Amino acid sequence: MKDKPKSVTIRWLAEQAGVSVATISRTLRNPDTVAPQTRERVLKLVNRHQFVPDGRAATFSSQRTGVVGLIVPTISNSIYAEFTEAIQSRLQAADLSLLIANANYSADIEREIIRKLIESRVEGVILTGYKREPALYELLRHYRIPFVVTWSLSPKASIPAISFDNRAASAEATEMLIKLGHRRIGLICGMTTINDRAAQRREAYRSVLARYKIPYDPELVSEQPFEIEVAAEAATRLLSLANPPTALFCANDIQALGALFACQRLNIRVPKDVSIIGFDDLPITRVVNPPLSSVHVPAKRMGHAAAEALIDAARKNIPVKSQIIATELIMRGSTMPAPAAQSRLR
Repeated sequence: MKDKPKSVTIRWLAEQAGVSVATISRTLRNPDTVAPQTRERVLKLVNRHQFVPDGRAATFSSQRTGVVGLIVPTISNSIYAEFTEAIQSRLQAADLSLLIANANYSADIEREIIRKLIESRVEGVILTGYKREPALYELLRHYRIPFVVTWSLSPKASIPAISFDNRAASAEATEMLIKLGHRRIGLICGMTTINDRAAQRREAYRSVLARYKIPYDPELVSEQPFEIEVAAEAATRLLSLANPPTALFCANDIQALGALFACQRLNIRVPKDVSIIGFDDLPITRVVNPPLSSVHVPAKRMGHAAAEALIDAARKNIPVKSQIIATELIMRGSTMPAPAAQSRLR
């Protein structure tokens, strides 16, 4: 290896790695587009020599920036506001600032945000969900930036997560409907191809049906964006089937509200004709008529725990450890025994 110059350049790194300057640039900006072996070789060199692209050495100095980055998939759902406020309150107490970025459920946008956070030398990153290119986790580790996944447990021990168990929470809601006598249970959930939380909730729904020997009917499942009107349209379609569901499990309260409004338009009585359970326990679920049953998500506790873990990692060099935070199924006026079960109880 040639002697290290006083100022490491991208050209010098390319020579040491035996690749082109363009490959170095792509590894730093879009690591998933580079072959794994090449990517690993380049990142090791970048880390060893503390190389900063585009001359941003000042932001990559050993001085603390006092900033933690938070990436959320949307800012339109109030549950993320509660989560963000909890994080910010803990960080402020530790004299740290919070930088919030909205990925809009886009892997491409999130990738660019992570790259910019790394270049800004944030002291930690809080991520939503675990499903992303492994190269992005590698990049954070190479720059020694502590991170934690929230809102979803990671299947890999190497990815620390502070979250509730989406599968367990969804299984509890589905099982409750079954215990109330429902067998035709519709599911309205998010887009599972871009949302690992939605995927876990759908998997749990299907798993519980199998456990109770209830046939899985794909006609009863609707994947939709988290929008009230879109959810109302999905619920209308499900409730217009020749053999409609007697219950709807909505993997998000926004979708549950849409389902409730659809029932009102169709003159379908909730819960007498159709039971509904949502997910999040937003404040509005307590004041609509009827009040919605919902899975209470511990957004505030999760935010506090995630912030405290990153404070310890950044200031005390304590590794982030995974934690599971319990959810609670809150039963309200939108659920009751299925019509057939009611007649058996008389």
